[in-house]
Amino acid sequence: MLTACGGGAPLMHPAHTLTEGDVSFAAGTSGRVVLGGLHDAEKDLDSSAAIPGGATSQGERDAFARGAIVRAAVAPGVAPFLAGRVGLGNQNEAGITYTGRGVRIDGRHAFEWPKLALSVGAGVSGALARPGDEAEHKAGDTAGDSGLRTATLTSLTGYGVEVPLVFGYRSDADVVTAWIGVRAGFERDAFNLNLVESPDYPLGTTGHASRWWGGGLVGFAVGLSPLEVRVELDGAYERATGTLRLNDGELAGTVAGWSLTPAMAISAKF
Repeated sequence: MLTACGGGAPLMHPAHTLTEGDVSFAAGTSGRVVLGGLHDAEKDLDSSAAIPGGATSQGERDAFARGAIVRAAVAPGVAPFLAGRVGLGNQNEAGITYTGRGVRIDGRHAFEWPKLALSVGAGVSGALARPGDEAEHKAGDTAGDSGLRTATLTSLTGYGVEVPLVFGYRSDADVVTAWIGVRAGFERDAFNLNLVESPDYPLGTTGHASRWWGGGLVGFAVGLSPLEVRVELDGAYERATGTLRLNDGELAGTVAGWSLTPAMAISAKF
């Protein structure tokens, strides 16, 4: 699970901040499911392997590129979730999160009442899925009628920013907490892919993608200090635009659709 690189990156924290000097740690997992146009693009990519001769027409090649962009930039799949947070005082808090695909650092301020709170934050992230791996290359040119069949991500680097707004409730003694919020962000990625052209020709290629997204989240936690179980569901509308570089030119594509990210973690506070 530590090497999985699904694109899910839930918040997994309530609206109330930690008191000054308190720290919390959380460990769990998330999954990313794509819907609508994102799902259709990934399905087209997988279907290319079943096309006799691979994706050869311009329409098939464009569909292949859109699917590869979804797989690299949106990254459906399972991911680990590891996070640490510290209270800074005056209703301020900072945290760091590892998701297999990258690392997010964030800070936030909350306007708090005994049972309710409104949290406003900002975060920056770095995408580091299998950094340093090189795409596989083979000397020579492919045949002009060779079709694209498969695409496998070998490395990814990038950066992103996001702004979350979270409203939440907590019961007496923090036995039950619940939160709901909205998030929006941007990510820019560069990646290496291993492609296979028909019939079985390995080809290394590079590409880049930009992704804008925005959506909402809902979560809750149940437990007795210092341990609790947290569950969260994030949903977002995402739009990704990117380019793949091939021997005979470039393939560009734009794809949009919805994603869902369910997550669960166990948290401890000290």
